[in-house]
Amino acid sequence: MIEQRFKTRTQGFSQGFSLVELMVALSIASIMLLYALPAFNDFTQQRRMTTNVNLMVSAINYARNEAVTQGAIVSVQAQDASAAANEWGPGFCVTLGDPGDCLAPLATFTPEIGMTLDGLNGLHNQDTWSFNSTGRLVNGVTLSALNGRVELCGTDADDDPGRVMRISATGRASVGENECFP
Repeated sequence: MIEQRFKTRTQGFSQGFSLVELMVALSIASIMLLYALPAFNDFTQQRRMTTNVNLMVSAINYARNEAVTQGAIVSVQAQDASAAANEWGPGFCVTLGDPGDCLAPLATFTPEIGMTLDGLNGLHNQDTWSFNSTGRLVNGVTLSALNGRVELCGTDADDDPGRVMRISATGRASVGENECFP
């Protein structure tokens, strides 16, 4: 008899969620999304920064490799270095010669719009870096230039931190974080 009463009592109940339970679950999910979305936007912005600076490192590595392979001077050259605060931002190419000609490049690289690639210190206003058949920097790149760096920054303070790239005397590029908007 007890078993019969128990069965009849449970048969009337629904197996789904109540409206209150669904509203609580949606509230919790929306709060979590509210906190996750800015972090995701920051994550994607930092990935864009990394991608753009790696583009320049790839161009340098490609130029060094071609210089060694071909036994000739190969240059990384800015396509439009007219803006002193963004010499490398419009794009750059790898080409034969010192300086080469971006009209017949071995490869062309175009960073994303909305970021600046600016040479500072010894690399300021230099629009060409050339590498000889041993992969070393040549063509008047002085020791002061080797103390220089190229900074990649976004257009506003939300894009911080940016990236910084340095080139050693042997032509190797290294990358680190940079504070663009202190």
